[in-house]
Amino acid sequence: MARAQGSRRGRLGQGLDREVHQVVRKIIDEKTQYGGDYRPTFASIYDEIKGSNSSLNRRPKKVLEESIERVLEVVNQDSAAAAVSADSGDSDSPVATPRRQQSNGLNRSIVAMWPKSVPAPPKEGTTDPEPLKQLTGEAINGEPARKKRKRAAAATAIDHSPPTHVSLADLGGIDDIIQQFSELLYMPLIQPESMASSKIKPIRGILIHGPPGCGKTSIANAIAAEFGVNFINVSAPSIVSGMSGESEKALRDHFEEAKRVAPSILFLDEIDAVATKRESASRDMEKRIVAQLATCMDDLDVSFNDGKPVVVLAATTRPDSLDAGLRRAGRFDKEVIMSVPSEAMRQSVLQAITRDTLLADDVDLAVLAKKTPGFVGADLKDLVSTASSAAMQRIQEAHEAAAAVEQQEESGDVAMLEGGTDTDTDLKPSSPAPLPPALTKLRRLILYGRTHPSTCTSITLTQHDFITSLPKVSPSALREGFATVPTTTFESIGAHLSLIEELQRTLIGPIMNPDRFRRLGIQPSSGSLLFGPPGCGKTLLAAATAHHSSANFISIAGPSLLNKYVGESEAAVRRLFHRARASVPVVIFFDELDALVPRRDNVGNDASARVVNTLLSELDGVGNSREGIYVIAATNRPDIIDPAMLRPGRLETMLYVGLPDAEGRVDILRRITKSLPGFTFSDRIADIARQCDGFSGADLESLKRRAGYAAVKRFNAAGTDSDDADTPLTLIADDFEVARTEVRRSVSDHDMKKYDRLRREWVKT
Repeated sequence: MARAQGSRRGRLGQGLDREVHQVVRKIIDEKTQYGGDYRPTFASIYDEIKGSNSSLNRRPKKVLEESIERVLEVVNQDSAAAAVSADSGDSDSPVATPRRQQSNGLNRSIVAMWPKSVPAPPKEGTTDPEPLKQLTGEAINGEPARKKRKRAAAATAIDHSPPTHVSLADLGGIDDIIQQFSELLYMPLIQPESMASSKIKPIRGILIHGPPGCGKTSIANAIAAEFGVNFINVSAPSIVSGMSGESEKALRDHFEEAKRVAPSILFLDEIDAVATKRESASRDMEKRIVAQLATCMDDLDVSFNDGKPVVVLAATTRPDSLDAGLRRAGRFDKEVIMSVPSEAMRQSVLQAITRDTLLADDVDLAVLAKKTPGFVGADLKDLVSTASSAAMQRIQEAHEAAAAVEQQEESGDVAMLEGGTDTDTDLKPSSPAPLPPALTKLRRLILYGRTHPSTCTSITLTQHDFITSLPKVSPSALREGFATVPTTTFESIGAHLSLIEELQRTLIGPIMNPDRFRRLGIQPSSGSLLFGPPGCGKTLLAAATAHHSSANFISIAGPSLLNKYVGESEAAVRRLFHRARASVPVVIFFDELDALVPRRDNVGNDASARVVNTLLSELDGVGNSREGIYVIAATNRPDIIDPAMLRPGRLETMLYVGLPDAEGRVDILRRITKSLPGFTFSDRIADIARQCDGFSGADLESLKRRAGYAAVKRFNAAGTDSDDADTPLTLIADDFEVARTEVRRSVSDHDMKKYDRLRREWVKT
């Protein structure tokens, strides 16, 4: 019973019950103000509420009635308890307790049952009101106590000590980056007194930019750990708030905290989320955040902070989108570019990632570095993780095989035991429906794993694990629409020997040995234009050039950069060259260049002219260095390309890629059929190639494909099962004879006359 009463009394802590109790107390006080006793009824309370203008009058009828009943029950119980207490008290007491005081005592007893709603007042002499404020939620300094306590607890919980989860030793291939940070941060953070005595202003901001996954965040944490200064890591998007002024306040708080714990490093990750160009901002809040960030950067003067330096590091993948006011002197005036790692850098990164990993003796990181062009640090880490999964899968497959053998042995033993028994097959119960094979396999594997605890302490990765994992990992460059170093080689391209020698001299040589040209004081050619009939191998030559130079490769179809929105095409060109500068050495291949840069005197709108102007500026390196960027372009119509593109210093080397001659066709056909299983290149097939006058490389590829169709038709007509492994299925000369009658040349004599005229006009002999 007591528990039930306590439960009912605890329910008065609800907001509605409190309001009803106030009405009841008011009724009791009014009725007993001149003495006497009064016990309210349900009807009197209900009428009082309905006759008033309080919010209770708008409550649902059923909810209000239930609340009145709960309050009346508690009031009646406490009135009875008070009467019993008065009867059992001291009868000699000279002064009787007035009725009103009894009523007030009743009220106090009811109020005391409210859970933490109105605490008892502090005792006399108590000077600390904090316990009372914690219970009541009273505002302290104009701020709710609960909110202030939460903020104070968060402030004490934040640890600004240097990071311990990463160090520069864990990162590979960043020697140049470490050197840059050493030059920029040693004196400001380690020897600030020397700079102060010399009246030299220390650096305030460093902008780190590069492609996604190259290690910008990791390098910022590792630098703070190496210098041993306080580190405040802020994700820029977390600053943005929906409340007006809250974003700017959050930004100010971070900078104030950095100054409080100085010397320190404040790291703003993804700063482009809050610092876009103000002229293109769509909301006033974005402009205010940029202005606030600029003001905070200006307030980092050491003279305002007792000589304690604060350095702001910011990371972004889109530096061109930042407001120009933030990149001026005194703010983010120093920039560190983290480019796509080269082959040697990738090997160093792999060594750092696999330092604590068990590798088999056959693992060759140099080979893996060569096979991972375009991979950044995050991609290489993903490769190691995928290889680890492959190693675990290898162990799992071994367990599956062992589990299957074990089950077969157990099944054999059971069959031997049951073989001699005389059982009535008619009395055997029907067997349950068979389980799916995959479920049976899984249950067998789980049983084997539980009955055979692993004795291997760790997993060893093999070269095969890495090689099989390569196709499963997509480099970030490829995900962004850029191609990586291709696998095409000059050995796979027939004919064009003179063109290959020219490309080796003008492009591959400067990429592989830039110091030779630097010592000579000669700026090598950085652009070549390949033109000629379609299907002659212009794209293959460009890809093979990038492969043999070990340079990164970015392949762009000219029309893909064009956009119907004003300014977007020019922005795409700038983004392309920005990515190229982060990937040096790099070969940019423009296919169908005539669609991108037509003659400006023939264009019908200003959009194409702006694209041409932007591309010319990037080729000249205006405002940015073009060192390490080489351009190869391909076109069928050099006569409609803007002449400014072909002047010296841009695409000055023009190479004509024409149709192969008779021996060139033999060479091409021999190379493209080299990988066919069981195929032998005979003299008869060579004669067929010589007879294909006017065929391009693409036409010969079509000839091979048609010969394959003829071979399948021949096998079907002979009634031979082509799926039989013992039956040889390969191409023969007869198949090429059939294909020769079905394939025609793609370049007509009329077109060849036009290309010959272009060759005489554009190629210097």
